[in-house]
Amino acid sequence: MTVSEDIYGRLINIAGRQRMLSQRIGFLFLTLSGQVENGHAIPENLWKMLEKALQDFRQGYDLLLHGDEDAGLPRLASARIRTVLEDGNGHGGRETIERFLSEAQHYMQALAGNSIPDRAAFEGFSGFILEDLLQTLQAIVVALEEDFAEEMRRRRHQREEEAQRVMVALQEIQKASKFSRMIALNAKISADRAGPYGKEFGALTEELKNISTAITDSSEDILKHLERI
Repeated sequence: MTVSEDIYGRLINIAGRQRMLSQRIGFLFLTLSGQVENGHAIPENLWKMLEKALQDFRQGYDLLLHGDEDAGLPRLASARIRTVLEDGNGHGGRETIERFLSEAQHYMQALAGNSIPDRAAFEGFSGFILEDLLQTLQAIVVALEEDFAEEMRRRRHQREEEAQRVMVALQEIQKASKFSRMIALNAKISADRAGPYGKEFGALTEELKNISTAITDSSEDILKHLERI
């Protein structure tokens, strides 16, 4: 599947939003756990914000991992992305993100039951978000940006090659056009020598010369335009 500039932009925006969501989720967990620890009821608006942030994070992760054919979004499958997501030792980006989602769900259930999570474990989870998870999400963004830059270089090189082929073809057309004009000129001279018998043939050669001139002028205009691109 060819990935357009627009699609790359959408993927990079989704990956960047994952970073923002992960930080929001970490902040909300800290805030809500503090409420429970102090014996206060969990504010409904903050709870809904946490639920929404987690839902959006899961959806973004699914989009990046599996794509969405209906939305025209491909799954992340480049070598750079695979390097970020998979390392085969349980420490790849995929494992990091799935650990985050699993532990977030665990802490959600604890808070829903007004249970105070183990402070040391919860602080470890917060540190995990700010270090491991953010590094993984940043690496995905960087990989996408590098993929995009490489694709743009490839397309630019392809355009330059295609433009060069067109220029060569136009130069050949110019040569043929000039040669045809020379033939038409010689034919016109022969027609003039033939007197009245060559009058009709002379008109034909004049038209051929005009066509050749028009072709030469048009091809020169195209060449000038290609040189400016």
